[in-house]
Amino acid sequence: MKIVKEIGVFFALGLAAYGGSSYSIRLSQPAEVGGTQLKPGDYKVQVEGAKATIKGEGQTVETSVKVEDGSAKFPRTSVRYDTADGKYRMEQIQVGGTKTTLVFGNSNSGSKTAQPAVR
Repeated sequence: MKIVKEIGVFFALGLAAYGGSSYSIRLSQPAEVGGTQLKPGDYKVQVEGAKATIKGEGQTVETSVKVEDGSAKFPRTSVRYDTADGKYRMEQIQVGGTKTTLVFGNSNSGSKTAQPAVR
């Protein structure tokens, strides 16, 4: 019976890992990601492999994402933007309480001459 329990725990952990990660963010202003303009509000970001699905405020966006692990935990979740051309384009999310950074591959991002804004 012990083996069956261990297999069940292993299977459940495997499903959790396969299911990806989910994070909550709040946008304080309109922002573009994956070529789509998002309204200010609360969103859930579901990451599975190299794809992120962002849902909230009546919108759903799928875009490419790269998950990076840093050396220190972030004290809070923050969204970093590229502000070229006066538009806010979501570049990355630093997930509070973790070492995780989600880096987005925006389809319309041009030259990165402006410094990212943190909100």
